[in-house]
Amino acid sequence: MRSTVPAKDLYISDWFQKTRRLIEREGWPWFILSAKHGLLDPERKTEWYDMTLKNMDAGARRDWARAVLVSLEPHLAGVQSIVIFAGALYRKHLEPALRSRGIEVHVRSLRQGEQLAWLNAQLARPKKPRGK
Repeated sequence: MRSTVPAKDLYISDWFQKTRRLIEREGWPWFILSAKHGLLDPERKTEWYDMTLKNMDAGARRDWARAVLVSLEPHLAGVQSIVIFAGALYRKHLEPALRSRGIEVHVRSLRQGEQLAWLNAQLARPKKPRGK
């Protein structure tokens, strides 16, 4: 049997690590959008997998998005805005569904080099005090 680790430790790209550091530094609640598992709690013990939405047809991606929204629903009470750090395929069906619920959706969608530069700039700034 393969060993399991918290999902947050499965993803090792520079982009993911910097995004995670920023989110955790700011104390924001967060989830991972997983092609295999849908909405994934970062602490959930998970085996390594190799799967992406790029390899799914449009119908499977719509089904995946519906399942993510069902899993996300209990976490949306009182939520007015969400930031999505994910590619277009992962956002395509999620964004309109969230907006239709009156949730403001912010997207960090830049080219990879621009994203890394933006993350580096955010991480270099001091953490903002809560309530300001």
